[in-house]
Amino acid sequence: MSSFDRLISQIDAFIRKFYKNQIIKGLILFVGVLLFTYLFVVTLEFFGHFGSGVRATLFFGFIGVNLFIFWKYIFIPSLRLKSFGSRINRYQASLIIGRFFPKISDRLLNTLQLSDRMDTNSSDYELISASVQQRSSSMNLIPFTSAINLNENRRYAVFVLPVVLVMFLFGVFKPEVYTQGTDRVLNYNQEYIAEAPFVFSLISENEPIEEGEDFMFEVELNGKDIPEKVYVKSNQGKFLLKRTAKNIFTGSLVQVREDISFNFEANINDTDYKSDKYNVDVIAKTAIGKLQATLIYPNYLGLDNEVVENAADLIIPEGTTVSWSILTKNSKGVEFWINNDVKKFTKNGFSFIRGFKNDSEARIILKNKYNNRVDTTRFEIDVIKDEFPAIQVEEVKDSIKDGVRYFSGMTNDDHGLSSLRFEYKITSYDGSVRKESINAGKVLGTEAPFNFAVDFRRENVKLEDKIEYYFLVSDNDGVNGSKSTRSMSFEYKLPTLDDLVEKRDEEQEQVKDDLTDILEKTVKFKEDLDRLKMETLKSKQSNWNKENQVNQLQEDHKNLLDKLQSLQEKIQNSTEEKNQLSEMDKELLEKQELINDLLDELMDDELKDLLDQLEELMKEQDEQGLEENLEKLEMSSEEMKNQLDRSLEMLKKMQVDEKIDDIENQLEELAKKEEELAKDMKDEKNITDEQKAEQEKIKEDFKEVQKDLKTLDSLNRKLDAPMELGDPESQGEKVKENMNDAQESMDKNKGKKASESQKGAAEKMREMAKNMDEAQKDSNAEQEQEDIDMLRNILESLVALSFDQESTMNDLERVSEYDPAFSKYSRKQRRIVDDTRIVQDSLLELAKRQPKIAKFIDKELSQINSNHELSLEDIDERRRRDLTIHQQYVMTSYNNLALMLNESLADMQNKANQSKPGSGSCNKPGGKGSPKPGEGMSGESMKDMLKKQLDAMKKGQSEGGNKPGDKPGKGQKPGDAGMGGMGMGNKEIAKMAAEQSAIRRALEQMRNELNKDGSGNGNKLNPLIEELEQQERDLVNKRLNTNMINRQQEILTRLLESDKALTERGLDEKRESKPGKNENYSNQIKFKEYNKEKLRQVELLRAVDPAYKKYYKDRANEYFNRVL
Repeated sequence: MSSFDRLISQIDAFIRKFYKNQIIKGLILFVGVLLFTYLFVVTLEFFGHFGSGVRATLFFGFIGVNLFIFWKYIFIPSLRLKSFGSRINRYQASLIIGRFFPKISDRLLNTLQLSDRMDTNSSDYELISASVQQRSSSMNLIPFTSAINLNENRRYAVFVLPVVLVMFLFGVFKPEVYTQGTDRVLNYNQEYIAEAPFVFSLISENEPIEEGEDFMFEVELNGKDIPEKVYVKSNQGKFLLKRTAKNIFTGSLVQVREDISFNFEANINDTDYKSDKYNVDVIAKTAIGKLQATLIYPNYLGLDNEVVENAADLIIPEGTTVSWSILTKNSKGVEFWINNDVKKFTKNGFSFIRGFKNDSEARIILKNKYNNRVDTTRFEIDVIKDEFPAIQVEEVKDSIKDGVRYFSGMTNDDHGLSSLRFEYKITSYDGSVRKESINAGKVLGTEAPFNFAVDFRRENVKLEDKIEYYFLVSDNDGVNGSKSTRSMSFEYKLPTLDDLVEKRDEEQEQVKDDLTDILEKTVKFKEDLDRLKMETLKSKQSNWNKENQVNQLQEDHKNLLDKLQSLQEKIQNSTEEKNQLSEMDKELLEKQELINDLLDELMDDELKDLLDQLEELMKEQDEQGLEENLEKLEMSSEEMKNQLDRSLEMLKKMQVDEKIDDIENQLEELAKKEEELAKDMKDEKNITDEQKAEQEKIKEDFKEVQKDLKTLDSLNRKLDAPMELGDPESQGEKVKENMNDAQESMDKNKGKKASESQKGAAEKMREMAKNMDEAQKDSNAEQEQEDIDMLRNILESLVALSFDQESTMNDLERVSEYDPAFSKYSRKQRRIVDDTRIVQDSLLELAKRQPKIAKFIDKELSQINSNHELSLEDIDERRRRDLTIHQQYVMTSYNNLALMLNESLADMQNKANQSKPGSGSCNKPGGKGSPKPGEGMSGESMKDMLKKQLDAMKKGQSEGGNKPGDKPGKGQKPGDAGMGGMGMGNKEIAKMAAEQSAIRRALEQMRNELNKDGSGNGNKLNPLIEELEQQERDLVNKRLNTNMINRQQEILTRLLESDKALTERGLDEKRESKPGKNENYSNQIKFKEYNKEKLRQVELLRAVDPAYKKYYKDRANEYFNRVL
């Protein structure tokens, strides 16, 4: 073995001794720790008396610590000693040896490293090997193992001796430390109870309990020392027991759900003592594992079905069906109670269904399958009743119409509304009752507002009726049927006749005041307009100021129209109310309608449009247009003032007529009451106080009538043409005397005499009413006759003025403006203007008395005045062409007025004749005088007239030619020559035109009679009537040619065909016989027709040759009265 090998063996020996030394140290450490930890654990447990948990910790801690020491310091070094596992290498060992032997130092490490680096192929291998051997030889002399001295480990054993000594002492003097401590630690899971100076005794029965119940117990302590406090300890915790006696304590374990153990603890002198453990057995309790309720709501609620989990108490709408699905535990029988009804089940799972209309109590009774114990679960089913609907109503009375009521309100219901009705009861004065119900609109959802209006005057109500009314709202209850709630009731009492008349008087006075106020404002409006006209035409005022004035006029006009509209509504509503409750005379209603028409005419847009045009013209600075517009405005405002003035007068006249009718009705009513009272008292010997009171009431009512007579007299005197009403007041005094006599007789119990006086009073009241009625009719008839006379005079004056104007126009056309005769004829024109003013005053007065024609008169007079002014200006300026035009316009207005007045005259005469007794040629008894135009004209007479005209046309064509400008035929006078030829003069043409018009009117009347049944058969005459109109226009305008002759032939042919059809229907020259009755045939002017007639007159004036003037003048009145 070489020196190096011996060196390696010596290093390996050192390593083995190194680990032996570690093992010896580990044994000493292990023994010391083992003894110390054992002594610590058993001593600690002996004095501590720990519980199982602490003892287990001590035990396993002791095992763990000692196993760790043994593992690390004995077992692991032993494995390395046997060359198992990681051990120190030779380099590490050489370092340890070098530190122990300073002589060696790092020589050993260097030698090992040098040996490891030797390479047999190296050239210096031998040299290095020799060096290694040499170094190894020198270090082999030192024993490396001597570096570790095993005996030095004895010094560590000294540290174990104290532990051994303590253990010895405990073993000698208190060996129970080892015995008891070791036993308690080894049996760490066993409870060790310290011996107490007292004994725990559980005196309550320890019986099994149901799951979830409380376990009540009572413990008694017996011994020489009794602690002040005793505790119970379980897995629920540690709780103090209640002391009920010196040595008795009570307590409970709350809601025990599984088997449980418990013991008692107490402390005396700082020493804890425990009792033995007690066990409580828990048996399964009956329970409801699933309680599911499906709520099936009534269909009318519109709700989806609802599922309620863990359903206990339920709150459901009325009519809901509940379907329960239930699972139970640990039960062998179930009873389901709803109030007093029971359903039994034996299975743990079952279902149950029931509908509810009232509150109910439900019980589920479970029987435990282990101990037969019964457990009851209770819950309530609260049913929400379908409430009655609610309604709130607010009533507003119309400020104008007394019978109109406006309602607004709110309806609501918990589940939904179905209907809202308005119901009312009418109780008449005689006690009869009538009930009505109408739909007040749709109400949807659970809350709905509503608006409703009713006019009770549209119902068949009478004076002194009483109307009770309310709303009735119903819900959509689909379970019990629809329920209804009535709103608060309202009441409307209709007035008495006296109250109605009094209210009517007040309203009429108010209307007159309002109309007077409007008239004053209209006058001011006209004054402002005149001022604007003067400033516009003459002043240099800025356009801005003028435009402001126009704007103010527009605003004033708008205010006037608004007031007129309001006034018209008041008049209309007041009349409707009066007429409905106390029927008014037909003529009064016609007058009322006429007043409405007059007010409607006032509210047209003509004046407004003129003001708008004026504003635009001012902006454009159109001087000529401004002048024309201001002229029209002046005329329109004047017409408005006149119309208002007439409306006011007509309103006054109507108020007088209505007052007369009211007094007549009151007298008739009082006479009836007086007669009834007289009949009751005829054979009375003892007159009652009630009868006396009734007579007094009639007397007082008559005094009111007398007051009304005075009021009537005052109203009548305010008229422009007061009526002659006789002396009703003196007649009233006679009635009053009879009433006084009757009252005196009643006071003396003279029933028969009182009855005679009462009858006399009744007769005189009726006579008084009759006299007033006759006086009213006579006065109206007298005024009508005056109007007829006035109209006839005006008509004659107009015709005369028309011919004078025509003559003057022709004279001025023939002379030069420089001819001295021009001035002469100009003076004649001025005289015509002055004469026209006289006729104008008469026309305005007539218009006030006959408002139906007033509007037309105003229009035409405005045209006449305007053209007269322009004519005079034309004369001054010598504008002959313009003069002729304006004179022709004046003639047109004269003729239009004459035409209209003639028809009005015929209507008034016909109406007057119908109202007079006698026999006449007309087909209605009681009327005499000439029939209306067209009446009495048969089919044969029409055919004869047309044939004669046709022959005359053909003859004229053959003699005079058919071209305009042909010379007149033989026998004609120069003044009769026509402009159109045909050899006919103006006389023949005018007569022919009049005859054509008469035929046309007769046919129009036939058409209307045929259309009375609604069949429309009369419309077949329309083409014939249209051809007659065209023929009439051609005659007037002198369009005389072959076409006219052909049309005349066609008209004759059509008339023959129509005559044949009428003969087949039995209408030829026959009239339907009707009983005589008073009808109003007053002329209802249609201005559209008059405008059409006006155009015809304009064409006539432009086309007709003035040569036939004399004949026209002589025969005009005859033609107007006969055929127009």
